[in-house]
Amino acid sequence: MLNHRFIFIYFYLFICFPFITSFEQDFNIIDEETRLIRMLLNEKNYMKKIRPSSTVIVDIRFVFNQIVSMVEKEQIIVSNCFVDQKWTDPRLVWNLLDYKNVTWIRLPATSVWYPDTFLYNTADNAGFLLPHDSQNVIVSHNGTVFWPLPLAQLRTRCRMTIKHFPFDEQSCDMIFGSWSHTSSLIHYRFWEKVPELPQYTPNNEWKLLAVAQSIKSIEYPNWVEPDTFFEINFTILIVRKPLQAIYNTVVPALMLTTLTLVSFFIPFGQEMQIGISIMLAYSVFSLRLSEDVPSQSDSVHLISLYLTICMLFSLSAMTWFAIANKLRERKRLPHWLRWLALDYISVIVCAKSMHRKAVRAVHQSSKTAPTIPSSPSVTIPLQPLLSLNPIDSSNHLYHEREHSGRSPSSCRPSTTSAREARDTTSSSPVWVRRPLLTNPSTASNGPETRRSNCSFRKLNKSKEPSASKNQESLYAIHIINRLVFCLFFLFVVIFNIYTWFFYSRALKTKLLDNTTLWTCFDESRLTVVNCNETI
Repeated sequence: MLNHRFIFIYFYLFICFPFITSFEQDFNIIDEETRLIRMLLNEKNYMKKIRPSSTVIVDIRFVFNQIVSMVEKEQIIVSNCFVDQKWTDPRLVWNLLDYKNVTWIRLPATSVWYPDTFLYNTADNAGFLLPHDSQNVIVSHNGTVFWPLPLAQLRTRCRMTIKHFPFDEQSCDMIFGSWSHTSSLIHYRFWEKVPELPQYTPNNEWKLLAVAQSIKSIEYPNWVEPDTFFEINFTILIVRKPLQAIYNTVVPALMLTTLTLVSFFIPFGQEMQIGISIMLAYSVFSLRLSEDVPSQSDSVHLISLYLTICMLFSLSAMTWFAIANKLRERKRLPHWLRWLALDYISVIVCAKSMHRKAVRAVHQSSKTAPTIPSSPSVTIPLQPLLSLNPIDSSNHLYHEREHSGRSPSSCRPSTTSAREARDTTSSSPVWVRRPLLTNPSTASNGPETRRSNCSFRKLNKSKEPSASKNQESLYAIHIINRLVFCLFFLFVVIFNIYTWFFYSRALKTKLLDNTTLWTCFDESRLTVVNCNETI
């Protein structure tokens, strides 16, 4: 029984011995790291506010993560990114054998020296890349210090060009550099030759096309030292996704333009009311755009220009409505315009039916017009023109008027009335011979009789040709109105197709710039691709 207990204890110790040994080793490593950190950060040997060497070479890496937002009114881009830095500090070197092969140690970032890297084009006062108390730096045994800055949200100024809005392409820079150390004191270089995009998160409004990085030396004339500064430029090339802008602005504007075309087929008073409402709607759209899009004096963006042209289109339509209404009220067009509209424009606008109606109206008016037969000239017998007895003359005139009102043929004086006149007159009257006119009613001597008998026929004869001309004018106005509608419709179709299909493809992208080495990115696959595929 006792032997069994010894065997059990021996087996238990055999199993637990590796764990005890590893725990002892870990304890020794922790103890060695503690001793090493105390040795390295000894105030007599290390001062964190002093630069490690005369020239510190700092390797920097920029990892773009996400476009948070684009404040277009203020021209600010907000983005998330990682900025990693690496340098060598000779004061943080130790021998592996003295500290039991401790290769890496973690130190608080605020306890060691770090470069004063600053974001030059920051939009607020938080441009310094400063460590926090909870952040650590990783130090190697050869003195290499690696500082992985956590995800930082950077607000940078971005000069926007809105000429081609909503097909605009923006290039935004993030410029880093030392705030107080010149290029002879801190020398920046890239950690990697190509920027990385391992965990990029796409944005709903902007599409990432490419990323580029460059470094240059700039001299500031107002600096106290005659030296240059290094500037590290990380450039992102983004393009707007135009679907939202087109859906919110272009589609309503296109509907208003269609409503303007529909106004050609409604009465004049309603045309003007709809036109005024459309102009007010365009004004509302322009005010809404001015609140969202930054205003620039050097260029006008595409949608504002599109709305302006649409407003001019509606104004032109309203002007034509007024002209057409004035022509309808006049009811008479010049002969050359009626001839042009009925014979040629009707063929162009497929309105031959109106041409046939106009011709039929002319034929009907010519058939219904009264025809007056021509009669040969008849010589009126001699009749007294002047009588010495005024009473007899007045009686004779009354007798002739009474006979002329009975029948049209009574306009010709009878021989009995002439014979009675010869018997009743004692003096010799003056006799004249007159020809009979074509219209029998004008044979009487009184001008009042000529007006009363012949005015109705003259009125009918003059009215019916003018009625046919009025009908021709109305048909011509309808044909011209259809021609104007076709021209406006053709303009709307061509203008919209060119603006929203061909204009965006004709824009030149900055990827064709040979002076910048771009690293293109495909959002659909979330991978870095060749720029020729993107173009």
